[in-house]
Amino acid sequence: MRFFSENYHQSICFARKEKPAEVCWETQKNPDRRYKGCNRIDMHQDEIPAFGYVSGDNLKPVGVYVVVRGRHVPDGVYAYDAAGRSKVPDVVGQLVRIGGRDEMKKIVAAFPDKDFAEEAPLLYIFTGLLERAVWHYREAAYAQVMQDAGSCVASVMLHSKSKGAKVFALSGFVDDEIAVALGLPSTEIPLAALAVFPEYSELAFDSVDGGVGETAYSNRGEMEPDIGYDASRYAAMFMRQNRVENITDLSKCIRIRRLAAQALPGEEFPLTPAKFDAPTYLSKLEDLVAPFKMFAPYRKVGIDLDDFSSMLRWLEVGQINLFGAGLLKIWVISFDIMFVFPGVYRYVPVRKSIYMQSGILNVKKFAKCHVVPEEAENTAFALLLTADLNESCNLLGERAYRYMNLNAGYLAESMNISGQMLRKTTRSERFFYHDELRKLCDIPETESIIAEILVGKA
Repeated sequence: MRFFSENYHQSICFARKEKPAEVCWETQKNPDRRYKGCNRIDMHQDEIPAFGYVSGDNLKPVGVYVVVRGRHVPDGVYAYDAAGRSKVPDVVGQLVRIGGRDEMKKIVAAFPDKDFAEEAPLLYIFTGLLERAVWHYREAAYAQVMQDAGSCVASVMLHSKSKGAKVFALSGFVDDEIAVALGLPSTEIPLAALAVFPEYSELAFDSVDGGVGETAYSNRGEMEPDIGYDASRYAAMFMRQNRVENITDLSKCIRIRRLAAQALPGEEFPLTPAKFDAPTYLSKLEDLVAPFKMFAPYRKVGIDLDDFSSMLRWLEVGQINLFGAGLLKIWVISFDIMFVFPGVYRYVPVRKSIYMQSGILNVKKFAKCHVVPEEAENTAFALLLTADLNESCNLLGERAYRYMNLNAGYLAESMNISGQMLRKTTRSERFFYHDELRKLCDIPETESIIAEILVGKA
């Protein structure tokens, strides 16, 4: 499970070089997104949740599909085409009909809680378009695309909740059944799903775990020593990782309860109350538009204690363990926070406190742990999301890899949205030296860094 550190190093040099035009995937049309001959329905601003998530490299390598029931559009399976436009003004995208009742039944059959999935008026399915990211991240593309998918999930969840809807993440499904039902190409894979119910729905209260993200599905029970893969569908190296962590037989899956995160010993620093309560926070989402990701150095500006506390406490407005199991550990590195001593802390959301683990860091050494040091300079504070990979895989099998990255993407998007509300700049830093950063912050050797989020003022 050295995938993270090895592939960050492998992708670093490649990503910063000049790229010939013929390998820039973002400049090429994706033929799988044309849907010639399919019926298209214009969607306006208030008709669908925003998909304005912050992508790791602005390529937005996430496909969005919607199973619709009982809405103002005909029942069926739709692909969301953000670039689709008609002559009607104020169109923010189009729903492209790609399936009817037969495809709806096949998709529902792929979930362990079929009744729950079947009754959802809106069932979102998020896929990873790996061909858009592999040129940039190489073998690390899989992890980065999953984090982008988690960010897109967060955008849909929070905007749906702002309209009063009840939203539930569905982490267990048979991957290939959904891929076949949606007609996905070999380099596009299903990653996550969300069931959205209206506020008045009684069925929403009968979800598997009450909608708190308390369970996750493990594929440990169906894992075999030598798992093969279909070369025609999983042709590339980065697809083999997905083949191993797929769920193929729901009857063999194990449902895992969430782990309780324990704080390491350390001096406790309680956070102040959030500036806005949850309803007020959600009401402000409608005014936000996802910014274009900027790779630029921060200014030397500190952050107010109340803003710092708010950004951490708003992580729980959605679901901090969106896809269950609570495997991620949240480390906070304070550099320039009012009334907070510089150092490394562990954040325990249940306690609403941070716990000091080590003293002040050398700011220049921290910046040098990144491929472009000047982009990490003047950071007010940083979040490191870590996990014990052995613990995670022993609990959830290879499926843990997906859950950890999806949850990391959710937390990153939540920080982005909070930063916009408070006029702060957040960035998910993808290119850093794993071992050097872990040693500098005195993070235990058993933990690997899954993601890093920098917060400051651009």
